[in-house]
Amino acid sequence: MNPTEIADALEEIAARPFDGGEFPFAFAAAMGSPQATVSKLRSGTINKSKVPCAVLMNRKFYAIVTDPGAVDQGLSMIRSDKKTTTHKPAILLATDGVDLSAEHVASGDSLHIKFADLHHHFGFFLPAAGMSRYKAAEENEVDVKAAGRLAKLYDALLKKNPDWKTPERRHDLNQLMTRLIFCMFAEDVGIFENNLFSRLIFTHAGDKGEEAQACIASAFAAMNLPNGRRQDLPAWADAFPYVNGGLFADALDVPKFDRGAYRYLQDACQLDWQEINPDIFGSMIQSVADPDKRSELGMHYTSVPNILKVLGPLFLDDLDEQIEKAGDSRKALARVLKRIEGIRVFDPACGSGNFLVVAYRELRAREIRVLERLAQLDGGASAQMFSGVRLANFYGIEITDFAAETAKLALFIAEYQANARFGEMFGNTAPALPLRDGGNIVCENSLRLDWNRVCPPPSDDEEVFIAGNPPFLGKAQQEASHKADKDLLFGDLGVNYKAFDYVVGWFYKAGQYIKDRPAQAALVATNSIAQGDAASTIWPLILGGGREIGFAHRTFKWRNNASANAAVMCVIVGIRNRSNAPKTLFDGDLKTPASHINSYLLNMSDMVVRRLNTSLFGLPEMQFGNMPYDAGKLLMKPSERDQLLDHHPEAAEFVRRFMGSQEVVKGIERYCLWIDDEKLEEATKIVGVRKMIEATRAARLDMKDKAGRDLAERPHQFREHYAPRSSAILVPGVTSERRPYLPVERVGADVIASNLNFALYDAPEWCLALIASRLHLVWIGTVCGKLKSDFRYSNTLGWNTFPVPRFTDDQLEALNASARSILKTRYMHHPKTIAQLYDPDDMPDDLREVHRQNDELLETMYIGRPFRNDTERLERLFKLYAARIEKLKKEEAA
Repeated sequence: MNPTEIADALEEIAARPFDGGEFPFAFAAAMGSPQATVSKLRSGTINKSKVPCAVLMNRKFYAIVTDPGAVDQGLSMIRSDKKTTTHKPAILLATDGVDLSAEHVASGDSLHIKFADLHHHFGFFLPAAGMSRYKAAEENEVDVKAAGRLAKLYDALLKKNPDWKTPERRHDLNQLMTRLIFCMFAEDVGIFENNLFSRLIFTHAGDKGEEAQACIASAFAAMNLPNGRRQDLPAWADAFPYVNGGLFADALDVPKFDRGAYRYLQDACQLDWQEINPDIFGSMIQSVADPDKRSELGMHYTSVPNILKVLGPLFLDDLDEQIEKAGDSRKALARVLKRIEGIRVFDPACGSGNFLVVAYRELRAREIRVLERLAQLDGGASAQMFSGVRLANFYGIEITDFAAETAKLALFIAEYQANARFGEMFGNTAPALPLRDGGNIVCENSLRLDWNRVCPPPSDDEEVFIAGNPPFLGKAQQEASHKADKDLLFGDLGVNYKAFDYVVGWFYKAGQYIKDRPAQAALVATNSIAQGDAASTIWPLILGGGREIGFAHRTFKWRNNASANAAVMCVIVGIRNRSNAPKTLFDGDLKTPASHINSYLLNMSDMVVRRLNTSLFGLPEMQFGNMPYDAGKLLMKPSERDQLLDHHPEAAEFVRRFMGSQEVVKGIERYCLWIDDEKLEEATKIVGVRKMIEATRAARLDMKDKAGRDLAERPHQFREHYAPRSSAILVPGVTSERRPYLPVERVGADVIASNLNFALYDAPEWCLALIASRLHLVWIGTVCGKLKSDFRYSNTLGWNTFPVPRFTDDQLEALNASARSILKTRYMHHPKTIAQLYDPDDMPDDLREVHRQNDELLETMYIGRPFRNDTERLERLFKLYAARIEKLKKEEAA
């Protein structure tokens, strides 16, 4: 099971009435244990515990169900049990059905929650499923504990100061948190005198924190004033250095502390903050101020390997190549240093600074490599005293104020840590205080702001690299403000932009910014921008005026290093002004040079596949199925159909099998009323049928939309009324990415297709052989786009554009026979459903073989042999498509 499935399973457990006898076994199943293993636990065969009401599963978990109010005692009991030492369970947990306490055996981390909130903390339980809760090498325990303790402090302060819950005061609270983080980090790394801030908190704030407000306010004021200007502050405040740099520039109210908030602040001070990792710390701290992200603190950040997929081909790989080519040439190495100093990095959707921090760190690492080589050439002496990589060369736009402030802090921490490493290497480093400058981070709406105001155009010896992961919001997720942003950007361009993903705005503005400048951009996006209608509409806007795609990562799962590990199907696209520099395509681990990268992210010339109302290659007409639009009143479950026919056998001629996408794929059985107009009078004589028709009329009259109300005039029919004379070929509108072939089914005249299927009515069998081919799958996946990661079918964009050669009669008959073989082989495995038959892990060998034969037969008709791979398939299909379009243009011109 994956983490998401585990979360769902725990949610189901939490939602059911608590059954103490059943809970340990339900928990085992939720952690992915097979049913056979759960049965052995029930029987006691593999339950290693001798404690009543407890279940111990070797190396997995030790769970005990206690009497009401005895959860802590129960946890203590199994913790001290010798079996715990022997069998090394990853998790201990005790519950009475109301409360639940759990503990990681290895780390001692604990969790105390209400049982009903079990699923909100699913990440804590992942070790019981054999998964590491934190997988990223970049993440460390201090980051996680820091975020957790600060979250508790944040909540305690809001509880004590309810008037701080307004947006204006939340801003002050967010600023307070960034200043506290700076102080705790500064004292642990030596910027402040050892334990300076912690001593203030522990010795001057009172036993219960009653003086914490005044102490912190005075310390903050001191850090904004040079010595000699602190006459109005307590004498102890002189120990605090002058910080400046904007971090303490504004006067800031400090909220009142109670005993709880004070204790949480003390807990935070006791962490070793010098181990904080700025690569991810920003996102973790951002989650402190966002209760929606609290369920798994620390899980909401972009992993460093993913960030490097953007920064590497954008400019880091080129720098590495330049460093290698420089070899031992002092002049060449000096040129590299000069280039590094002139690089400016701009993230126009910077969040809490992850991309900027990683870019800063990677540039400093390359600078050190060059300086080390120069030092070796100079006999160990380094001519350069300080780093030439300045925070002033890092720019960001972020709409959330706390994230923007956190980004500045993360950059400062990254700079300090890089300076410390620089000092270890060369013995020289810039003084930490006062702060000289920070990253140029502004809190604004990026799509409404002139980017030149944030990151001024580069001069001749500078380069700007735009990089980031802007927000993905499909049309359905966009609120009024997002739509207004798109109106502002695209409203005057004469294109249909309403369905664009929100992320397109950043690509468009990046293209405008880099035009005719020493600048490039690389952004992450959902793969929707390189598929379907978007591929033909978006890219002329982005690339118009002399720009091109320099590199691209084709579709991959953009995963965060999180226990939930939520994945989005993404692409990375690098855009630049046209040049002769190499172009590169990344497809998984495969890296290939490209002569040209088009809007489908293929190594091919530019072309656009547009929707067509009829087939470009003479294929039979494909149309939508029938939309019921009936509030379910014309549809029947098998039991409802049986009940109708038991009472009214004469209704049989008006009942048909009804098949939507789930009915095709999963074999679900449903029925519907199907009444031709000329049979209406006869049908309404049947009482049960008449009741269903009248219920439909009432439901449609009650609908909010006019189209539904209009249909009340013919309540005996769906919105459409299409049925085959003899047979139909049905294609579900959406299908799982895991299936090796598109699901397709051939049904008889007794079946009505819903609008969730596309239908070929009374079409030849060879159409099924086309749809069931690998060739058709890769075409649909490319030109129709996907819904999340699943294939999304389209008749106008997929079927009507699908390129086929001119088949001979013999070839068509061979394809007919191949279609029959596929259906016959499926039938031999009845009652397995299409979902079961086409599960890639369990697909029957004989079915896989007939599909292989179908592919070989069809592909040989295209090029005389099977294609070597999907790239070759797409190249051939696009060439056929382009040739057909060109022929039609010539015919129209003549």
